Amino acid sequence: MDATAAAPVPATAGDEATLLAEALDVPVSAVRVFSREPLGAGSVTGATLTPEAASAQGLPADSVAYLDTSLLPVVRETGLALDGVARVWLHPADPHLPALAPAAFGDAAAVLLSRLGIAATATPELVGYRPGRRAVLRVPTEGGSSWVKVVRPSRIERVVTAHDALRAGGLPVPAVRGWSPEGLLVLDAATGAPATEATWHPVHLLDAVDDLRRRLARIPLAWPARTSLAQRLPWYLCRLELLLPDAERLRGIGARIAQSLASAPTPPATIHGDLHIGQLFLVDGAVSGLIDVDTAGRGEPGEDAAAFLGHAVASALLTERRGGPGGQDGPGDGSAVVRALAGLAFERWGADARTRALTAVHLLGHALGAASAGDPGRAAQLLDGAERAAAPDHKSPLMPGFEAP
Repeated sequence: MDATAAAPVPATAGDEATLLAEALDVPVSAVRVFSREPLGAGSVTGATLTPEAASAQGLPADSVAYLDTSLLPVVRETGLALDGVARVWLHPADPHLPALAPAAFGDAAAVLLSRLGIAATATPELVGYRPGRRAVLRVPTEGGSSWVKVVRPSRIERVVTAHDALRAGGLPVPAVRGWSPEGLLVLDAATGAPATEATWHPVHLLDAVDDLRRRLARIPLAWPARTSLAQRLPWYLCRLELLLPDAERLRGIGARIAQSLASAPTPPATIHGDLHIGQLFLVDGAVSGLIDVDTAGRGEPGEDAAAFLGHAVASALLTERRGGPGGQDGPGDGSAVVRALAGLAFERWGADARTRALTAVHLLGHALGAASAGDPGRAAQLLDGAERAAAPDHKSPLMPGFEAP
């Protein structure tokens, strides 16, 4: 996979599967697309191969291939470059994250840890990966575990500076133990228990989140936060039209979102950039840890509220279907308490039209994820929420069953 070729721009999931099949020299029927998300001006699509196709190409049965149409520049190609159209690589050879393969399957993470006086005792475990963006590894050590984040080399100094600045401002961000210019970052573990596993009360947690947002806003970061999800609206709508039946309804939701976002935003402040309950750690109900601050920077304050709201709604629906746990300090199931959290958050933050519109964008993104995963029922619920959030008036609750207690 080191050649350069010309190919048509992929417009649908079928086109993406075809490009992957051609690049890997396997039948289209052997390609199983499992993920798709925006990246740069394009997208990155993940797929597995049938065991027979992988074996025929001399690849491991669990091989994962990615098709990247972002056209973002990289230092070195690690797979097949389709000239001016896309690139294809096999995991973990992500060209945007050149340190990923050496860290996950080589000794780069162990070497960096040893320089810090930390002895790795086993192979790193990949616990999180967003192709083209970042990865997180847990490395077993003599003292427990160390956390290694892999980011684009062009972003590493900014990520380190963000951690240092937020810690200096009193935010409970994990300390940076060390880093390398190749894009590796060693972090201390966050203090406390993950909020997704801890005990909390919806009102008290929202109060803590509001306090966290106020403290973040006072930190003088000099760069923009992660690109607003509002810029992904056309991409979400285009993809949803391919997967859901009501294109006219989708266009109507998109038009109402665009109308609300045409109003002037509130002045920028420092925000997290991807704030949700999964980024929080708690001790006795108080926020004791805040992670994944590589997205932090100057941005519209409503972005964090919208991200938190959208994630809470999506989490409640997932918890309900899976029967999983949720934080609470009284009787009731996990889904109910996360629904209460989302209902209270919408009641508290939803009066602002731009925040509602941004929430609608997040819910469209979650709807796309559900539809792509073959769950049309959950996708329909999330689409209903997006439609209600995009309405010109603040109508509480956001969705039936999400009433504030």
